[in-house]
Amino acid sequence: MKASHQGRSLTQFELRWARAALEAMYPSGACAALALGIGALDIEGFLADARSRAPAEAAFGLRVAIWIVALAPLFILRRARTIATIPQGDREVVLRALLRSPIYFVRQLVVFLKAMGGLLYGGAAPVRAMILGGARPIVSGSRIVAVRRLHRVEHVA
Repeated sequence: MKASHQGRSLTQFELRWARAALEAMYPSGACAALALGIGALDIEGFLADARSRAPAEAAFGLRVAIWIVALAPLFILRRARTIATIPQGDREVVLRALLRSPIYFVRQLVVFLKAMGGLLYGGAAPVRAMILGGARPIVSGSRIVAVRRLHRVEHVA
């Protein structure tokens, strides 16, 4: 999937790297309540849209985050592989190591990539349906309120 806005589109290999990293962060079957993983969603379309709407600095930061995660197996596992070509278990090892990096910039870019995945994952209709369990979400000021038949459940937005 290719979306271009002032040369901000990600390459196919960057999209494969991003998908591999995000699937390790938001895997399918991680828990019974949220069986759907981010891999079932349109990661490529979401990233293309996000980069096209983001300021140039944020779009560049997303690209740098993807490259750091993609090439990390070279340094962490000491293998000439990318995040997309290692097994799922090794991807988790790499991501955990990056999040423990003594270099603040590295940790924050990985968190930024994870936050972008969280926006996609939490915003997806099937995921919201699993989280809310059939409740009807209502946006109220700075809060999201889920209304059920007999009681109210509030989620801080």
